[in-house]
Amino acid sequence: MFKKIVGLWFSSKGKNKKDVKKYIDNLVESGAGEFFTGYNPTYWSDKFGFEVSPNGRFAEHEQITDIETLKEVIEVVHLHSLEIFANLNAWYYTDETFPLILRMIEEFEKLWIDGIICGNIGILEHLKKVWYKGKINISTILAVYNSEAIRFLLENYDINKIILSREVTLKEIEYLVTTFPDTDFEVFGEGDFCRYNNGLCYAEHKYWAKDICTIVVNDLVYKKRFRADFKRILSDESGDNLSKVEMFDDDYEDVFEKIGNTLEKLTLELGEVSELQEQLLKLLYTSRTRIDLFFDGMKPMTDEKNKRILIFLKGLKYILENIEDIPEDRKQALEKLKIEMTNSIQNWIQHLKKSIQLKWWLPKLVAQELASFYAKGDNLNLYSYLFFSRFPNINTVKFPTRGRDYGEKIKLIEETLQKGKIKPELIDRGISMERTHYDLTYLFGDKLWFRKLLENN
Repeated sequence: MFKKIVGLWFSSKGKNKKDVKKYIDNLVESGAGEFFTGYNPTYWSDKFGFEVSPNGRFAEHEQITDIETLKEVIEVVHLHSLEIFANLNAWYYTDETFPLILRMIEEFEKLWIDGIICGNIGILEHLKKVWYKGKINISTILAVYNSEAIRFLLENYDINKIILSREVTLKEIEYLVTTFPDTDFEVFGEGDFCRYNNGLCYAEHKYWAKDICTIVVNDLVYKKRFRADFKRILSDESGDNLSKVEMFDDDYEDVFEKIGNTLEKLTLELGEVSELQEQLLKLLYTSRTRIDLFFDGMKPMTDEKNKRILIFLKGLKYILENIEDIPEDRKQALEKLKIEMTNSIQNWIQHLKKSIQLKWWLPKLVAQELASFYAKGDNLNLYSYLFFSRFPNINTVKFPTRGRDYGEKIKLIEETLQKGKIKPELIDRGISMERTHYDLTYLFGDKLWFRKLLENN
């Protein structure tokens, strides 16, 4: 099972001051296996405030702000024979701020902190120069994406672990961790809302309605729709930019819209039936391995994603009931998909019915579902973790919790990995992947390898 790493940042003074020992003892009892923290002492905050950060955090409560609390935290963590690392992973340090960073490093060494999570080449060079004895973890802020970057770091510095960027695909993760089998890696188990490059983004993330991380892309998608071949259009040197923009219009249809429109034409007899049936069969068969064909039990039936899935299932049923000369291999594949999709929806209905019976009032049910959305243990991104568990040198999978309680989720993941079995009720009830930035087609490409595991359960 992966090591469970926990970030420590909390008020060390005032009415919200925590009992350090009790707090860390509880975390260790809950399974924490490693800690990290940000540090913003008064000699930094008095000069630069919290708007300029030494560790990528911009609020007082998100880091430790005095050396006495840091010392106590380190001592308690070491009483449990565990390690704690300090973050020095801001996006940049200037000639004015760098001397204070060097002062922090001296304090870390005196306090016997176990290591530094480093996001800056300048700091790496300094640690090398002073023969730093602690461990060095490479932060996502260094934006490590390929084997040459990893090779450079390993050849020039004494590296303990490399934390890969959020945007690295599953296929790339497999290649990197198998190319360097003697190097420990940390990966992000789930996406963290941000649509941009973690190591090259200078925005402060707030996750509000008008947050920079979401509003730009969301508005763009709704106002101007990307065609599936938008990269080819943009890279075409023969056309001017204005003509390229004009190609992104509202006439573009995704596969679900095409299926819905084709079904409507068949129902209204608006065209040659045989041609429309052939078109529908092609659309369904070529889309049969899509990763988003399963009902999201965390959302209502009227949700746009779920409505599209119902359209797809309706198309499947039409084809299988009205076309007799489907090639046998295609027919079997579509029959199996129909059964899986039907089970997915029925599973959601059963869950909803059971929830209503337990909570007796639908509005109360909806409120509780929404309130616990990010803490849902049964909305598992389980398949990514099963994938990561294949590689012994992925020793940490980080949860970007942002206040979410992942205790139930971690427990279920651990249970699944230990027993080698997946509870059936976890499968179709919301394969809603929070890890959206990864290329999940690599995980799902061979018609969902983990569902083959189910067949043996």
